Amino acid sequence: MMKRIVILGTSSSMPTKSRNHPGIFIKFNKKGILLDCGENIQRQLRIMKISPTDIDYILITHWHGDHILGLPGIFQSLSSMNYNKKLNIIIPKENIENLKKIIEGFIIPINFDINIIEAREGLIVDEEDFQIYGIKTKHSTISYSYYIIEKDYIKLDKDLLNKYNIKNKELIKKLKEGKEIEINGKKISYKDVGYIKRGIKITYITDTIFFDKLIEFARDSTILISESTYFFQPDLAKKNMHMDFLEVREIFNRSNSKILLLTHFSQRYEEEMENIRKDIEEKNENIYILDDFDEIYIYKDKIELKLKRKEIIYKYDEKTGDVLRLN
Repeated sequence: MMKRIVILGTSSSMPTKSRNHPGIFIKFNKKGILLDCGENIQRQLRIMKISPTDIDYILITHWHGDHILGLPGIFQSLSSMNYNKKLNIIIPKENIENLKKIIEGFIIPINFDINIIEAREGLIVDEEDFQIYGIKTKHSTISYSYYIIEKDYIKLDKDLLNKYNIKNKELIKKLKEGKEIEINGKKISYKDVGYIKRGIKITYITDTIFFDKLIEFARDSTILISESTYFFQPDLAKKNMHMDFLEVREIFNRSNSKILLLTHFSQRYEEEMENIRKDIEEKNENIYILDDFDEIYIYKDKIELKLKRKEIIYKYDEKTGDVLRLN
């Protein structure tokens, strides 16, 4: 099933004339997931023709304004749009009372169910076809990063099923469950007629200093989206509890991640961003600087990056999870 990633904001603490506060919308199979909810997110969603009612999960990394100022507007809109689902909000437990105060302070008549889920290290959400994991990061306040991973599943080849004359639905069901079946005295496993489809992994790391556990957290990501608040100023990044590009690149290279997308930029680079982009993208394979309204589409056999300045296509191998740039 196709996945869509929509970049809603790529600035950090302050929006700029071309970059909004942080926010990323992911259509992950049938669920809509919003990663952080900065100021002006509703307008960004509308520009990209995404309704607030498409959101099933909101994942809040931490309680700094640039990551949460859009929440009151989202709540108010959902209350007036006949939102008939349960809104799941993953948030550090230390910020749950702050979340409740937002609802009370803006006198928002919530007429839908909100399910507050405490962020934690390890497994947080276990849906039918995907899971959400968290890691506690190192920032100036309690902060978490997240990844969403599709569950592996057995995919059967129709031609191979026909070859073995396997048409019985119960037998096919057993093969999909990984069980062995018998046809005309011959034992057949799913490996004879199919393969395990590797699940897509999308990792989101932001507002943290570098530490080694982030490498394992990002391990084998199909798409790694990470803050790069600073460029070639690691001492300043550490002082302000953020990461520099050089540190993010180390996570990418050591984690066997496939594509790195950079976001959450300090406004100090606004005027020189094009030179930074050119330098980084020419010297580093599979690393890109994001802009607001960039989109990524993940299909069965390809990944399309629809970036502001170019479109890039990758061949995707669903058996191994490997990618190969085609243009």
